[in-house]
Amino acid sequence: MKGNFIDNMRFRWRAPLQLDDGYFYLDTDYGKIRVLDTKGNKPVLINVPDGPNVIEHQLSLVKKLSENYRVICFEYPGLGFSYPDSKYDYTFKSGSNLLVQLMDSLNIRKATLIFSCSNGFYALQAASDYPERIKHIFLAQTPSFQAMIQWSEKSIPALLKVPVVGQLTNAIFVKQLVSNWYKYALPKNSVDRFEYSKTAITSLTKGGCFCLSSLVHGLKKDYNTPLSLQKIPTTLVWGGMDFTHRMTDKKSLKTHVENCEIIEFEECGHFPELERTKDFTQMIKERIT
Repeated sequence: MKGNFIDNMRFRWRAPLQLDDGYFYLDTDYGKIRVLDTKGNKPVLINVPDGPNVIEHQLSLVKKLSENYRVICFEYPGLGFSYPDSKYDYTFKSGSNLLVQLMDSLNIRKATLIFSCSNGFYALQAASDYPERIKHIFLAQTPSFQAMIQWSEKSIPALLKVPVVGQLTNAIFVKQLVSNWYKYALPKNSVDRFEYSKTAITSLTKGGCFCLSSLVHGLKKDYNTPLSLQKIPTTLVWGGMDFTHRMTDKKSLKTHVENCEIIEFEECGHFPELERTKDFTQMIKERIT
């Protein structure tokens, strides 16, 4: 994919972060990915952060969920300390295949997924390809793919959409992109904006990545990819005060999942699962055992 070579070159020889207890690097066909696993014999939940969020943004959610579940949280290539790899092209299939490969490597037969925004399409593709492996899908801020493309046209800076130029711009201005993102993604009255931004920028300062431009280019390749799911229970949680999605129709997801349950957290922004963790975890407990 045009432009990806820039990300690959930037991070090819970067030393991996020294990991704390519970974290590890998993070798996959798409490079090494950073994983947090609470372990145990409880039902399995798999969660991924929505960039520029990284695993550290998810820790409160992981801790709360781990009271009743084994929680696995990982970063997709191009985010945090899962460095980009030339074999990973950010398409639905790549995201789906990597997820199932992780499940196979960790001997997980079946899991519930907690994915958000564009990552949600990886969850839907995985459930479509491997329905016997997925118990339930919980999404946040994932509309239809057509609606997501329209969202990206308005919300993603124009230069990032240009191959090569986009990756270079991303590399130079990544911290500015991150800071600006949280100003719009979280409600105006949110007291957490600074902490979200600080956590993301700390990750970048320590050597982490946020390859937004390559993600945008990769997902566009799936513009005409059919995506339909019928038999896997799916719940969409929508933050009603997400300024970036103020014009997005949350019900558009029914284009892909006709029987999708939609719940709105009216006072939340782009991260309802993190902004109302207690309510979100209770909702999960009510739907899966």
